[in-house]
Amino acid sequence: MRISISKGCASSPLFILFFVLCSSRQGRAQNIPSPEAFVNAILDSATGSDTSHIYLVAGVDSCWFTKFNYDEWENYTLRESVPLTTLNELSEKVSLARFPYFWKTALLPRAILLTRHQSDSLINTGPHRQPLPKQKILYSLSLPEFTDDGQYAVIDINLICGVQCGQGFTCIFHKTPDGWKLIGKHNNWAS
Repeated sequence: MRISISKGCASSPLFILFFVLCSSRQGRAQNIPSPEAFVNAILDSATGSDTSHIYLVAGVDSCWFTKFNYDEWENYTLRESVPLTTLNELSEKVSLARFPYFWKTALLPRAILLTRHQSDSLINTGPHRQPLPKQKILYSLSLPEFTDDGQYAVIDINLICGVQCGQGFTCIFHKTPDGWKLIGKHNNWAS
Protein backbone atom coordinates (compact mmCIF):
# COMPACT_ATOMS: atom_id res chain seq x y z
CA MET A 1 0.00 0.00 0.00
CA ARG A 2 1.39 3.37 -0.95
CA ILE A 3 0.27 6.65 0.57
CA SER A 4 0.69 9.74 -1.50
CA ILE A 5 1.11 13.10 0.16
CA SER A 6 0.47 16.27 -1.71
CA LYS A 7 3.38 18.68 -1.87
CA GLY A 8 1.57 21.33 0.22
CA CYS A 9 0.66 18.87 2.99
CA ALA A 10 4.19 17.48 3.39
CA SER A 11 5.62 20.92 3.98
CA SER A 12 2.94 22.13 6.40
CA PRO A 13 4.14 22.86 9.95
CA LEU A 14 1.54 20.47 11.45
CA PHE A 15 2.67 17.56 9.29
CA ILE A 16 6.33 18.20 10.14
CA LEU A 17 5.53 18.40 13.88
CA PHE A 18 3.51 15.16 13.67
CA PHE A 19 6.36 13.41 11.83
CA VAL A 20 8.98 14.59 14.37
CA LEU A 21 6.86 13.54 17.34
CA CYS A 22 6.22 10.07 15.89
CA SER A 23 9.89 9.62 15.03
CA SER A 24 11.10 10.68 18.47
CA ARG A 25 8.61 8.40 20.24
CA GLN A 26 9.86 5.41 18.25
CA GLY A 27 13.46 6.21 19.23
CA ARG A 28 12.57 6.57 22.91
CA ALA A 29 10.54 3.37 22.99
CA GLN A 30 13.71 1.33 22.43
CA ASN A 31 15.22 2.53 25.74
CA ILE A 32 12.05 2.28 27.81
CA PRO A 33 10.68 -1.06 28.99
CA SER A 34 6.99 -1.84 29.10
CA PRO A 35 5.38 -1.14 32.48
CA GLU A 36 5.12 -4.88 33.14
CA ALA A 37 8.78 -5.56 32.21
CA PHE A 38 9.84 -2.80 34.59
CA VAL A 39 7.69 -4.17 37.43
CA ASN A 40 9.13 -7.65 36.89
CA ALA A 41 12.65 -6.21 37.05
CA ILE A 42 12.14 -4.23 40.28
CA LEU A 43 9.60 -6.36 42.12
CA ASP A 44 11.89 -8.00 44.68
CA SER A 45 13.99 -4.92 45.48
CA ALA A 46 11.02 -2.57 45.66
CA THR A 47 8.71 -4.75 47.74
CA GLY A 48 11.30 -6.52 49.87
CA SER A 49 9.50 -9.71 48.96
CA ASP A 50 10.79 -12.73 47.11
CA THR A 51 7.61 -14.79 47.30
CA SER A 52 6.49 -16.90 44.36
CA HIS A 53 3.51 -14.61 43.78
CA ILE A 54 1.99 -11.32 44.89
CA TYR A 55 -1.56 -10.04 44.96
CA LEU A 56 -1.78 -6.94 42.78
CA VAL A 57 -4.68 -4.54 42.20
CA ALA A 58 -5.43 -4.76 38.47
CA GLY A 59 -5.70 -1.01 37.84
CA VAL A 60 -2.92 1.49 38.48
CA ASP A 61 -2.88 4.19 41.16
CA SER A 62 -1.72 7.76 40.70
CA CYS A 63 1.91 8.50 41.49
CA TRP A 64 2.58 11.05 44.25
CA PHE A 65 5.90 12.32 42.89
CA THR A 66 5.77 16.11 42.53
CA LYS A 67 8.38 18.82 42.29
CA PHE A 68 7.22 20.45 45.51
CA ASN A 69 9.19 18.15 47.79
CA TYR A 70 12.58 18.08 46.04
CA ASP A 71 14.39 19.41 49.11
CA GLU A 72 13.13 16.51 51.18
CA TRP A 73 14.20 14.06 48.46
CA GLU A 74 17.68 15.57 48.20
CA ASN A 75 18.24 15.89 51.96
CA TYR A 76 16.76 12.64 53.26
CA THR A 77 15.77 10.19 50.57
CA LEU A 78 18.08 10.03 47.56
CA ARG A 79 21.03 7.64 47.81
CA GLU A 80 22.85 9.26 44.89
CA SER A 81 22.87 12.66 43.26
CA VAL A 82 20.20 13.11 40.60
CA PRO A 83 20.17 16.18 38.34
CA LEU A 84 17.33 18.60 38.97
CA THR A 85 16.40 18.40 35.28
CA THR A 86 15.85 14.65 35.69
CA LEU A 87 13.59 15.17 38.70
CA ASN A 88 11.67 17.83 36.76
CA GLU A 89 11.24 15.50 33.80
CA LEU A 90 9.93 12.69 36.01
CA SER A 91 7.58 15.08 37.78
CA GLU A 92 6.24 16.37 34.47
CA LYS A 93 5.67 12.82 33.19
CA VAL A 94 3.77 11.94 36.39
CA SER A 95 1.57 15.04 36.15
CA LEU A 96 0.69 14.31 32.51
CA ALA A 97 0.00 10.58 33.00
CA ARG A 98 -3.52 10.71 34.36
CA PHE A 99 -5.11 7.98 32.26
CA PRO A 100 -6.39 4.56 33.32
CA TYR A 101 -4.17 1.56 32.80
CA PHE A 102 -4.73 -2.08 33.66
CA TRP A 103 -1.85 -4.49 34.14
CA LYS A 104 -1.50 -7.22 31.51
CA THR A 105 -1.78 -10.56 33.30
CA ALA A 106 0.26 -12.54 30.78
CA LEU A 107 3.25 -10.20 31.22
CA LEU A 108 3.28 -10.41 35.05
CA PRO A 109 3.74 -14.12 35.79
CA ARG A 110 4.19 -13.63 39.56
CA ALA A 111 1.14 -11.39 40.01
CA ILE A 112 -2.37 -12.49 40.85
CA LEU A 113 -4.46 -9.59 39.62
CA LEU A 114 -7.49 -8.57 41.67
CA THR A 115 -10.27 -6.08 41.05
CA ARG A 116 -10.87 -3.41 43.69
CA HIS A 117 -13.84 -5.43 44.97
CA GLN A 118 -11.76 -8.63 45.22
CA SER A 119 -8.96 -6.76 47.00
CA ASP A 120 -11.42 -5.35 49.54
CA SER A 121 -12.70 -8.88 50.15
CA LEU A 122 -9.15 -10.17 50.69
CA ILE A 123 -8.38 -7.46 53.23
CA ASN A 124 -11.64 -7.92 55.11
CA THR A 125 -11.50 -11.73 55.47
CA GLY A 126 -9.26 -11.91 58.55
CA PRO A 127 -10.09 -10.91 62.10
CA HIS A 128 -10.80 -7.19 62.32
CA ARG A 129 -7.65 -5.03 62.47
CA GLN A 130 -5.31 -8.03 62.32
CA PRO A 131 -2.51 -7.87 59.71
CA LEU A 132 -2.65 -10.29 56.82
CA PRO A 133 0.00 -13.01 56.64
CA LYS A 134 2.99 -12.08 54.45
CA GLN A 135 1.80 -14.23 51.54
CA LYS A 136 -1.52 -12.31 51.40
CA ILE A 137 -0.19 -8.75 51.37
CA LEU A 138 -1.86 -6.78 48.62
CA TYR A 139 0.12 -4.43 46.37
CA SER A 140 -1.12 -1.46 44.39
CA LEU A 141 1.27 0.22 41.96
CA SER A 142 1.26 3.39 39.95
CA LEU A 143 2.20 3.35 36.31
CA PRO A 144 6.00 3.75 36.11
CA GLU A 145 7.19 6.90 34.38
CA PHE A 146 10.58 7.11 32.66
CA THR A 147 12.93 9.86 31.54
CA ASP A 148 13.18 10.17 27.76
CA ASP A 149 16.62 8.53 27.79
CA GLY A 150 15.27 5.56 29.78
CA GLN A 151 17.86 6.00 32.56
CA TYR A 152 15.53 6.95 35.44
CA ALA A 153 12.08 5.80 36.52
CA VAL A 154 9.62 6.67 39.25
CA ILE A 155 6.80 4.49 40.60
CA ASP A 156 4.53 4.39 43.66
CA ILE A 157 4.30 1.12 45.56
CA ASN A 158 1.55 0.66 48.12
CA LEU A 159 1.27 -2.44 50.27
CA ILE A 160 -1.87 -3.18 52.22
CA CYS A 161 -1.70 -5.78 54.97
CA GLY A 162 -5.07 -5.19 56.62
CA VAL A 163 -7.94 -2.80 57.30
CA GLN A 164 -5.64 -0.36 59.12
CA CYS A 165 -2.27 -1.76 58.09
CA GLY A 166 -0.14 -0.66 55.17
CA GLN A 167 2.49 1.65 53.72
CA GLY A 168 2.96 3.62 50.55
CA PHE A 169 6.25 4.63 48.93
CA THR A 170 7.42 6.58 45.93
CA CYS A 171 10.54 4.94 44.52
CA ILE A 172 13.09 6.32 42.07
CA PHE A 173 15.25 3.89 40.10
CA HIS A 174 18.40 4.40 38.04
CA LYS A 175 19.26 2.03 35.21
CA THR A 176 22.72 0.47 35.60
CA PRO A 177 24.54 -2.25 33.65
CA ASP A 178 23.33 -4.68 36.34
CA GLY A 179 19.67 -3.63 36.06
CA TRP A 180 17.44 -1.14 37.84
CA LYS A 181 18.92 0.19 41.10
CA LEU A 182 16.68 1.69 43.79
CA ILE A 183 18.20 5.12 44.51
CA GLY A 184 15.41 6.77 46.46
CA LYS A 185 12.43 5.66 48.52
CA HIS A 186 10.10 8.21 50.11
CA ASN A 187 7.43 7.13 52.60
CA ASN A 188 4.11 8.70 51.55
CA TRP A 189 1.81 7.17 54.15
CA ALA A 190 1.60 4.46 56.80
CA SER A 191 -1.10 3.05 59.02
